[in-house]
Amino acid sequence: MISDLNIASTPVALLSALRFLLAPLGIWAGYRSDTTKLWGSHRLSYIWLGRLLMLIAMPFLPITTIMLAEDPFSWLAWLLVTFSFILYGVGNLLSGAPYLALVRDNAPPARQGMAISIVQIILIGSFSFVPAVYSLMMGSYSSEQFWRIVLIGMGMAAFFWIIPLLGEEPRSYAPAEKPAPFRSMLAATWKDSRARLFFIYLALGAICSFAQDSILEPFGADIFGYNVRQTTRFNAYWGVGVLVGMIGTVIITRRRVPSEQKPVAIIGLFLTAVPFFFLTAIAVTREEWLLIPTLIAFGLGMGIYTMGSMSLLAAMTVNKQAGAYLGLWSMAQLLFRGVGVGLGGILRDQGLRFTASVGFAYGLVFLLEGIGLLACILLLWRIDIKGFVQEHNEEPTESALNLADL
Repeated sequence: MISDLNIASTPVALLSALRFLLAPLGIWAGYRSDTTKLWGSHRLSYIWLGRLLMLIAMPFLPITTIMLAEDPFSWLAWLLVTFSFILYGVGNLLSGAPYLALVRDNAPPARQGMAISIVQIILIGSFSFVPAVYSLMMGSYSSEQFWRIVLIGMGMAAFFWIIPLLGEEPRSYAPAEKPAPFRSMLAATWKDSRARLFFIYLALGAICSFAQDSILEPFGADIFGYNVRQTTRFNAYWGVGVLVGMIGTVIITRRRVPSEQKPVAIIGLFLTAVPFFFLTAIAVTREEWLLIPTLIAFGLGMGIYTMGSMSLLAAMTVNKQAGAYLGLWSMAQLLFRGVGVGLGGILRDQGLRFTASVGFAYGLVFLLEGIGLLACILLLWRIDIKGFVQEHNEEPTESALNLADL
């Protein structure tokens, strides 16, 4: 939309951010999956209902893109595309926290952080694989090819969202005790300074990691004149780095309990921040040869940071309220990921407005992202993860981890 249809990045970024800004719904969905069955199950029904809404939302994408190509100011097109993103976001949030809770329910205590990490590895792996396939299917934009991609994506998504989950909810699942009312649970969580700091850490990290999300591909088009096929591969480049970083981190840290992963997250944050400073320089100097290595390096740092944070996320979850806590952490990541996506587009447009330089406009966004990730290191350093675990949960010992490996 930004490069091919010449639409300003601010409305596009805000549209992309919309589904993330609905993130508070994720806390409620996680709490409900802890406490109330839907159609006979605690987790699966919420997951499948959410995924169905996501599937229904997808066909609106090619329809509205065709309408906007004909008239970028069509109120009906903007209304429909907004509805599509809201529907997709609601579905994603209804299913997200219950799904993570289901993964956690099916893992032994010694491997809950590892289980969530493996899920993240598969997800990030798809970020590398799918864009590469899509770039081959659509080298340059056309409505016919876009329709084909959406329909194929819907078919594949329906299969993977339904079939692999059949029978995966534990039959013996039940809340350990009568759950506290939703507002009471949320208030009690927020009173804990460690939980508050962890929420802020996740929020700031999400903003700074994803402010580039809506502008990275237009950056390649505006700075280097790349076409759709070339810019779509950007996701594959940094996605491969993420995958390598995640797998390597799992191999190296597999014997550590979740609360011991703070140094891993700090290293990942630093290695994610540095490439943003390189992207700032690339935007200004237009040194094209540095771009792909920088994207891979960004992904590598992101993979390490993600693995460390996922383990800490498992550690900062109270066992008796897993769905609600994971909903809260998911909300922090999703809501502020949306804030970051929106801010990235706004900052790019405002930077272009005041400097009249595309390079400086993109460089401003990348620079602020790098500074923000360094600030996350200071935040994380202050959080007493181990103290939280000792107070709320019984964390597995090193011997338990060794037995789990066997």
